[in-house]
Amino acid sequence: MDLTKRFLRSRPARVLTGWIVRGYRTAMYASFLFRHDPALVSLLKTREPVLFAVWHQDFVHSLGYLSLYNVRRPTHVLASASRDGGPAAAAAEAAGFRRAVRGSSARGGAGALLKLHRMAKEGRTSIAVVCDGPRPPARELKLGVLHLARESGLPLWLVRTSYRPVKELERTWAKFQLPRLGARAVCLADGPIRVPPDLDRAGLERLREEVEDRLNRLADRADAAVAP
Repeated sequence: MDLTKRFLRSRPARVLTGWIVRGYRTAMYASFLFRHDPALVSLLKTREPVLFAVWHQDFVHSLGYLSLYNVRRPTHVLASASRDGGPAAAAAEAAGFRRAVRGSSARGGAGALLKLHRMAKEGRTSIAVVCDGPRPPARELKLGVLHLARESGLPLWLVRTSYRPVKELERTWAKFQLPRLGARAVCLADGPIRVPPDLDRAGLERLREEVEDRLNRLADRADAAVAP
């Protein structure tokens, strides 16, 4: 293991990530000129447990937005089990989310979903899932989030934040977005979406296509809302 990999897995890396996240959130979210979705704000002011789904492209800032309500709403985040997931988990916890659950479709996914399912069944916590990845193609919904919604009974809410001006990181597979200080911003949501407990495999695939389309259209509407 090289020094970079070793450092990313270390406690100092997690502590450093926490400091950076808290400082970044304070500076950036105080400067963003946000337009809010009234339905989402109304939900976030309650303690109702739900399942949030976001794309990789905007997950840092969408989860950052949701984290502003963490004092009222305990929420766990699913983070990758890879070495890159360590800093991501530290970032989520630094932003006020409960201890991250580690796993993905590529590694440890079944165990992570089982743990999240148990949490959801207790009915005391919300869950946030990045529902594409951890590998390309971007903005293609994985079935895991629908399985979780079906088994837990939690309503699914789709969330998107968009910003202008914003720098799109072209070399990243998800085309991550990095908004600038003082950017115009919007947060939009679509929900609740209920997944019937008796939905079979064919029904899940049809719903997967529908939810993927809804989250992509939500992203397009949010992008258009902040366009020049």
